[in-house]
Amino acid sequence: MRFRRSTLIILLLLAVIIVSLIYVIRGTRADFGPATAICPGPDGYGYTCTGGTGFAYIDATQDTGLYADDGVIALELPFPFTFYGTTYTEINASSNGNLQFGSTNPRYGNTCLANQPVAEMGEMIAPYWDDLNLLEFGFLETETVGEEPERIFVVEWDDVPVFGDNPDDRVTFAVQLFESSNDIVFLYEDVTRFDGHNGASATIGLQSAANGLALQFSCNQAAIADAGRIYFPYPERPNPDVTPLETGTAVTTPTTQPLAKGVTADLIDALNQSGADSLPQLANQWRRQTPHRAAVWKWADVMGNGRSQLIILWYGGADQPGLAQLAILAADKTGQMSLLYNEHLSTRSEPVAKISIAASDDLTQDGLPDLLLQDDTGQLSVVTTVTGSLSRLPVPERCQGGLLVQNGQIIRDGCATAGRVIVGWNGREFAQ
Repeated sequence: MRFRRSTLIILLLLAVIIVSLIYVIRGTRADFGPATAICPGPDGYGYTCTGGTGFAYIDATQDTGLYADDGVIALELPFPFTFYGTTYTEINASSNGNLQFGSTNPRYGNTCLANQPVAEMGEMIAPYWDDLNLLEFGFLETETVGEEPERIFVVEWDDVPVFGDNPDDRVTFAVQLFESSNDIVFLYEDVTRFDGHNGASATIGLQSAANGLALQFSCNQAAIADAGRIYFPYPERPNPDVTPLETGTAVTTPTTQPLAKGVTADLIDALNQSGADSLPQLANQWRRQTPHRAAVWKWADVMGNGRSQLIILWYGGADQPGLAQLAILAADKTGQMSLLYNEHLSTRSEPVAKISIAASDDLTQDGLPDLLLQDDTGQLSVVTTVTGSLSRLPVPERCQGGLLVQNGQIIRDGCATAGRVIVGWNGREFAQ
């Protein structure tokens, strides 16, 4: 009888221990879920997301000066910030509504995160990953508020239009990064556009491409509203199997290939389908479209590979300076065209109404033709190949008089400098 009682007590104790272990294991497993998850999560690291009604919108006032379409700028963090287990002191902000640690990818085409992270976007915080355009309107701004160790770093996309849409139809949103807690909050001040949208063309969420982890709030869904908030608290018990990255190490290779979209994408498609004969027809279409844009072009072997490249300029006039653009396209061995170089020529401080090809000459004395471009303000620049890469180099002096290219020299008058101005290549730059 004593044996039976002692055996029963031992069995009861074992049962209690087993139940306790199961509870602990289940409780621990509940801290993190599958590698990729949909809100509220958790994902494979332990990130969750919920509403953030208690967080106030903070208006950022420090302009980063990023006035670009598909641009990225490095920002120094005011305090170390830990994301998916790795601590960073710098972050890269994209004009296209996302922040990246380590990578600098300007990719404009958003992709959903629900099945897997987007490898080339690296370690990413995406409050509104969409094709946004800071070239002419809007600002990317930052602000640091509070006192150490409870500071908040704010990155705000303020009054930014979507590429190709009505430039008066803009969005305003922000990310807040919290010192010490490493929490993240997305805040939406104005995301209701003329045609609704509310995130209908954006990806919203977090990812760690290096660890194969992601937490998606929405993808191409009208899932956010004005004054909306999304709160991503840093996990209390992160997944211990996720190994931190080496701090400051880039986890993806930056994209170097120019991005083809809008008129450049249309041009490439037309050339690959119908050849160079489609250029005049395309030019007529661009003239008739709204906004109207003119185009001029020239074929020249600026790369020195025995095949001519297409150099094309677009411009829209005084009322559409943002349309001034230079693109250079090349054919591969099969004849298929791709984009080698793409640059918007207007800036907010120096708008360009019209641009033309003023001359073609070997201005850098390397045996290859260079193209001399002239805009309506009298500014010259040279499209050339320097150390194997295409570049557009400025020519000093802004002149309104005559222009002559002779023996590799650029001769001008009507400049700020009295008399004739002669500019030549000195092996590094164009100088007087």
